[in-house]
Amino acid sequence: MRLGFMTRWDPQRLAFARQHGFGCVELIVDPDGSFFPGHDGWQSRAAEVKDAFHHADVRISCLAGFYVNHLDNDPLVAAAHRDRVRNTILLAETMQVPVVAGFAGRVVNAELEASLPRFKEVWSDHARFAEDHGVRIALEHCPMGAFHGPCGGINCICTPAMWDRCFDAVPSPALGLEWDPSHLVCQMIDPVANLTRYADRVCHVHVKDARIDRLRLARDGLYHPGVVEHCFAGLGDTDWRLVIKELYRAGYGGDLNIEGWHDAVFRDHPDGPALEDRGLLISLRHLQPYIDGT
Repeated sequence: MRLGFMTRWDPQRLAFARQHGFGCVELIVDPDGSFFPGHDGWQSRAAEVKDAFHHADVRISCLAGFYVNHLDNDPLVAAAHRDRVRNTILLAETMQVPVVAGFAGRVVNAELEASLPRFKEVWSDHARFAEDHGVRIALEHCPMGAFHGPCGGINCICTPAMWDRCFDAVPSPALGLEWDPSHLVCQMIDPVANLTRYADRVCHVHVKDARIDRLRLARDGLYHPGVVEHCFAGLGDTDWRLVIKELYRAGYGGDLNIEGWHDAVFRDHPDGPALEDRGLLISLRHLQPYIDGT
């Protein structure tokens, strides 16, 4: 298990990772990238990117490729999203990256369960394709709704009950979770208790935390600005010691990658201080004692 962070392909970010002892990255990819399938010469460019990470001894744990609404009812949009998932899987196969990640999508303005028939149709197809190419799909469970909750979001696989329903609908070994405790904390779910049930479904882990202001919660309720705040690991409510212990207990074979850009303080503020990298290093120092780095 190694610790890294999310990043696009950038030689300077690779140098930063190597300099500070990060062992992996979750590489963000999209159709505009020159090494994404569909561009002339993409295979050779993908090989160059892969070799750069290999020579730096920084592992690409996962390709972050499709954080969009795959259940969009516009057929042209849905077709473009389908191609995006397929090409991300092909890129992962080419670069020998075991996992791709993104959202499940949702039928908007409807109950969560209303998404299940369309989810089964879309993700059964993708899961078969992933199985054929030796890649796993990690679906992040971020609700994408107001106040970090499911209401108004674009991602149906956003509560444990929906995890069960979705995985029952598509019982493929290629389909699992991009597990992120911050989204559980925001729903008053204990991440460690959650892992004791769902660790075997985890394909990839986002290191991001959240903190609930208990005084403001008692005074204003959960649906009030500022009651819940996302943050770097080490600054929130998750007990990362026990999270990592549960992952080891379950035999999790992947890595942990920090998802930044969400901390209210440790981020690069417009016309203000550049603190994002300091937040990455806070998380690195907080988690490093519990990770073997292999």
